[in-house]
Amino acid sequence: MKTYRYMIGMLLCVWLLAACDNSNAFDEYAKFDTTAQTAWGQSIVDGSNGYVAHVKSDRTYNLADGVDVLEMAFLADDGLAMQLFLFKIALSDKITLRTTLADDKNQVGTGQTIMKQLEAMQKNGKKVLGGTNADFFNTTYIPYGVCYRDGVAVKTSFSRTDCNVFVITKDNEACCFTEEEYALHKDIVREAVCGLGTLLLKNGEQLDQSGNTMPVANMEPRTAIGVSQDGKEVYLIVVDGRNFYYSNGADLLDLMNLMSACGASDALNLDGGGSSTFIARDGAEGELKLLNWPTDQGGVMRKVATGLAIVEQ
Repeated sequence: MKTYRYMIGMLLCVWLLAACDNSNAFDEYAKFDTTAQTAWGQSIVDGSNGYVAHVKSDRTYNLADGVDVLEMAFLADDGLAMQLFLFKIALSDKITLRTTLADDKNQVGTGQTIMKQLEAMQKNGKKVLGGTNADFFNTTYIPYGVCYRDGVAVKTSFSRTDCNVFVITKDNEACCFTEEEYALHKDIVREAVCGLGTLLLKNGEQLDQSGNTMPVANMEPRTAIGVSQDGKEVYLIVVDGRNFYYSNGADLLDLMNLMSACGASDALNLDGGGSSTFIARDGAEGELKLLNWPTDQGGVMRKVATGLAIVEQ
C-alpha cells in the first residue's frame, strides 16, 4: 500500500511539474514566420499589405522563357489556411494568351472542362503551357460578357451591366477594360474574356468595392487576372477554398492585396467557386496537369464556358 501511495505521489509531482512548464504553451507555436523560400514568394509576402501572415511553403518553376509558376501555402492575417497558384506571363513574339472554348471552336453555348478545352487546342497544333477558367456564364454556358478568339468576335454583347473585360490586343499587349473603355477600343481586340463587378485595381490603385454587384466579403475559391502598367506582363491567379485545413478561399479585398503584391497595375475578378481551375504543363514536353483542388465533388473539374490558355507560338 505504501509503495502504491508513493507511486501515486510521484505521478502527481510529475503532473504538477508538467503543468507549470510553459515551454509547450500556445504562444510558442503562434510565432508567425513571413520568410519565404523563394524571392518571388517573398515579394508576394512583402507586397500583400500584411495579408500573408505566415508562409508554410512556396516553390517556383519555369514552363518556358517568360512563363513562371508560383505555388504557395500560407496562413492569412486571420489565421486561416490558404493555397494559391500563380502564373507570371511575359508576353512576347513567342508567348501569348488565347481564349479557349469547347472543342477549340469559335462557338459559345457548350460546357467543357478547361482540361478538355486545352487538349482540344493542342490537337489543333498549338503548344499549350497551361491555363485557367475565365468568364462567368449562365446555365446554358453562354458567357455574360463579350468573347473574342483569334480576332473573331464570337459574342459581341453584354448580358449584364456589371461586366469588365480582359483583352489581348492585336499587338499582343494586355489590358483590363470597363465596358465603356472596351467600347472605345474594341477595334484593337484579338482575345477577350470577361469578369463581373468592380475592377479590383486601376492604375495601381485598389478600388472601392462598396458598390460592387458581387458579394465582397464572401470567402470563395477565386480566379483573377492582372496586367502590368506597360501591358507586357500578365498575372493569372487561382486561390483554392472551401477546405478548412487546406485552403479557405479569399474575399475580394484579399484578392486586391494579392493582385497588388503581384505587381499588377489593373486587375479584375474572373469566375470562381467550383469553376476555379489551374492547369500547367509538367515539364517542357510533359502532359498538362491539374494543380489546384476544384471544389465540385471534391476535386472534379467543372464544365465551364471559356478559359485562357498560355500558348508558346
